[in-house]
Amino acid sequence: MNFKLTISYDGSNFSGWQIQPNERTIQNEIQIAIRDIFQNKNIKLYGSGRTDSGVHAFNQTANFLIENTNMSEKQIIDAINSKVNKDIYILDCKKINKDFNSRYSAVNREYLYRISRNFSPFLRNYSWYQSYSLDIDKLKECSEVILGEHDFSNFCKSISLQEKNLCTISKSIWEITDDTISYRVRSNRFLHHMVRMLVGTMVEVSKNRITVEEFNSMIKNPSTNKKVITAPALGLYLYKVYY
Repeated sequence: MNFKLTISYDGSNFSGWQIQPNERTIQNEIQIAIRDIFQNKNIKLYGSGRTDSGVHAFNQTANFLIENTNMSEKQIIDAINSKVNKDIYILDCKKINKDFNSRYSAVNREYLYRISRNFSPFLRNYSWYQSYSLDIDKLKECSEVILGEHDFSNFCKSISLQEKNLCTISKSIWEITDDTISYRVRSNRFLHHMVRMLVGTMVEVSKNRITVEEFNSMIKNPSTNKKVITAPALGLYLYKVYY
């Protein structure tokens, strides 16, 4: 039996999603709970992808396989939620085809990045505060440059660079309210730190520290000298995984 979980979490006090020795991670905390519920220490939880330390999720997806159970999906949700800390919450549980894999079955992922225009101590772990006035028109102009298939080698943590760094961006928009500037981006794949690097560099453009033309060159020409800025993890959310 294969169960698909939809998970929301506050990543502030975690060292990311993926299990790491001697670190508190979301994957490990949920996996421990599942193993305890089904009394099977060999159960493995598979996530749709990693999120870094401090990154949050509205709808992370994961799956696990077990031999058999009489528990209903609702009972599984309640059982896991009763065992994990309150910064993790299981939103949904569905029995699904055995071939389903949270990571490899995904066709698109969408991230949200939040920037605060007004400082609040209550939001300091959930958005990137900007005291500068940002040029919204330039942010929107940059977001349009990103659409389509591009080599994002300039927007990838160097240790994770691969031979092919092509990603196809199907959504790239800035949404503006009185208090918040939010960026949504959807792609068939993302490179390590890619969203944070895109956001940080677009913000630099909006502060007139980098020109739109320079940003465009970094997107169109992967060999361009980088002037990339990485936005902090705390404003980033895994918004949705598409199958």
